[in-house]
Amino acid sequence: MASTATNTIRQPLACGVETDCTVGQLLASLRGQAGLFALESSCNTGGYGRYSIVGADPIDELGHHLQSTDAGEHDALSILASVTSAIPRIENPGLPFVGGWVGFIPYESGEAVVGIALSDASAMRFALYDAAAIFDHATDQWTVIAVDFPQSFTPASERIDLWKRRLTRAAGVSTEPGESSNRKSIASARSNMTKGEYFDKVERAIEYIRAGDIYQVNLTQRFTVEAAVDPLDLYLRLQRVNPADYSAFIAYDDQAILSASPELFVQLAANGSIVTRPIKGTRPRIGDDGAMRDELKNSEKDRAELTMIVDLLRNDMGRVCRFGSIDVTHAAQVETHPTVHHLVATIVGCVNENVTAVDVLRAMFPGGSITGCPKIRAMEIIRELEPTPREVYCGAIGFLGADGSMNMNIAIRTMIHRRDRVHVYAGGAITADSRADDEYNESLSKAKGMFRALGIGEFDLLENQLTPNGN
Repeated sequence: MASTATNTIRQPLACGVETDCTVGQLLASLRGQAGLFALESSCNTGGYGRYSIVGADPIDELGHHLQSTDAGEHDALSILASVTSAIPRIENPGLPFVGGWVGFIPYESGEAVVGIALSDASAMRFALYDAAAIFDHATDQWTVIAVDFPQSFTPASERIDLWKRRLTRAAGVSTEPGESSNRKSIASARSNMTKGEYFDKVERAIEYIRAGDIYQVNLTQRFTVEAAVDPLDLYLRLQRVNPADYSAFIAYDDQAILSASPELFVQLAANGSIVTRPIKGTRPRIGDDGAMRDELKNSEKDRAELTMIVDLLRNDMGRVCRFGSIDVTHAAQVETHPTVHHLVATIVGCVNENVTAVDVLRAMFPGGSITGCPKIRAMEIIRELEPTPREVYCGAIGFLGADGSMNMNIAIRTMIHRRDRVHVYAGGAITADSRADDEYNESLSKAKGMFRALGIGEFDLLENQLTPNGN
């Protein structure tokens, strides 16, 4: 089993709702609601991106527990383990989510896990939800769920009725950008390094590879855009131009997280089965799309990059999985996304008895596809080369369910909205065969959907890509 919880209570209440409401309409109708979140799929990759989940009105927050804990004596995952184990265990009637903790783990929490930096548990954000609306993209059906936790304010039946009314009212709501978005002012997309500095860092990474320190390392740059834009409007636009299977929107008082990630970090079922789907290898969707797909499929360099990460993740999974259960079901598939093609592998396994979701995170976080290998040395080099923290970018966004399940993305194609400033991150793997100009252009291709959502075209980006910004 995937959890040691012994406090089993009855199944959650669940009810189907007949409505033509879309996920975007439900989000738009809940604009400004406390703790609004969406874990949204475009259902492009079969069963792995089948469901979208929308919630609001959390009943508990991780920050409350951090205030009563000496966080300096505990890493972020230890505190997360404490709060997730304290809620009752819920039997799952076959739903992707039965209530639980939703939020994100920043990349820097992984530095603390592997021992190359001090813990900063306050940077991790999770909240507890006792009700949600779930959309099944395979059947076009909505289901609302609710469960009674000790912290719940109202009975589950009342929350079921509330979400049914919300879905009914949301049908027909406009998802067009609001007035504030139409008046947004976007200056330039300023990088935290010049193009020349980026090239120098690529060469430095290659020197480390030739010296035998690492086999590959992920190098990221951060663009900053001044934009008076409502974060929900920005997310809805992002979903139009760059839908993805592991998208996310989470609104906080001080910031909003917007992700169009195509990458599954880890999916853990309540029965202990586990899946990870690393991405390595990218081609832009330009010109002859078939030719680009074939070039990626036949690229020895990209397949070698992916193979290295698959080996790293198999080793990580081996810390928590039953002997002999780990299998690479697909070694290298080409998947097509709105702006790029990716090379993707699928690795499955089954965790040992009494292994929890947080145990899995401790064994695997951060994901090897956004560090490089060997993981710890690559992370040390990332800390040396990158001038600003990654924060949620290259961390993980998703949920830890009350049934012992977990679903977390790799937070790539991800933006952070703070007041009138948006941070946009993009990066890629550096190997011994890397060319700095190719890597730079690849990072821009990955960011293209986010820039389109912000109203920045390719010409604007070209004009401003050399402008440094250390903020």
